[in-house]
Amino acid sequence: MHHKIVALDAWNVPIPESLLQLPAPHTYELACQTSQLSSTEAIQEAVRDATIIATTVTPLKGSTLDVRNTPSLELIVAIATGTDCIDVELAAARGIKVVNCPNANTETVANHVLAMYFAGRRHLMQLHNTVLRTDEWPKKYSLRSILNDPEGNPPRTCTDETVGVVGYGAIGERRLSFGDSFSILFFANRDGKGRRIAELCRSLGMKVLIAARKGASASADRVPFTQVLAQSSVVVLCVPRGPDTLHLISAPELHAMPRHALLLNVSRGGIVDEEALLAALRAGTIGGAATDVFLQEPSAAGPFWKEGDSSPLLRVDAAEADRLNLVVTPHVAWCSTTTFSNYLQAFKRHVEEWCAKDERRESAIN
Repeated sequence: MHHKIVALDAWNVPIPESLLQLPAPHTYELACQTSQLSSTEAIQEAVRDATIIATTVTPLKGSTLDVRNTPSLELIVAIATGTDCIDVELAAARGIKVVNCPNANTETVANHVLAMYFAGRRHLMQLHNTVLRTDEWPKKYSLRSILNDPEGNPPRTCTDETVGVVGYGAIGERRLSFGDSFSILFFANRDGKGRRIAELCRSLGMKVLIAARKGASASADRVPFTQVLAQSSVVVLCVPRGPDTLHLISAPELHAMPRHALLLNVSRGGIVDEEALLAALRAGTIGGAATDVFLQEPSAAGPFWKEGDSSPLLRVDAAEADRLNLVVTPHVAWCSTTTFSNYLQAFKRHVEEWCAKDERRESAIN
């Protein structure tokens, strides 16, 4: 069988032409999109004859998955941890297999979490900008007070921290019968990132609490969700986005956290109520926040922010972000040479194994 493989996001994750070695008699051609497709019509035109589609962020939903628009489609590979951009239920109803790459960016995201932690706890952005853009240092002699938490106390060291892991595994999404992903206060996630973050935090001398699901009771290795919020000086979110995790962290949860606590989010936009988080930061009821994900992505920020089409958390400008101890990154926690290599190897494995199984099925029928 000859396959047309369409890589919708080759502009983001390039796929070498010679990567795949399909078992005979399978052959393939690889069509790589080197720029992002912004309209449904353009996406449908690109994938119309595809038997296999690779995507990272380009959506495959609604009419795109209608048999009239993708009549030959049999396999979708999410070159990502999650499958947010794919209507997996619609694909399953058509018998289209959906797979993802749940462990590919575990180490990278865990590293990013630590970077967020140190930036937030040590107020690195505000110190950097104050030194370079003002004369406050020579005027005041010391900028030590910038490091203080909302209660006026100097920063904690790693050995003073209690980290709540909401999502324990790796970073991930829900596991589905036709694909899997993961989740991490870390909140129980399923494929490794939460565990890796916990390992790194423990190695730095931090105490780690693993959160049970919201509303669930304690177990041998899980602490009730509300207790984790109340006891943690750092809360790391790495959970899948779904009906049970939307606005998992909102005003009541933020109010339950200590005033010196940091909230770190490397899960998905929508897990945190961004309006509530912005209000808590402005009120000084938590010590700071760092996030790599937003309700609207990509999203304008600061002076470019517009009501209705940008993430509410990003309406602040750089100066206010400094005052609020807010650190933002544009959904790049996954990015590293290790992740790219893992993504490509996972894509190769998924496609080659699927073709091999398909060939065995054909042989059995014949």
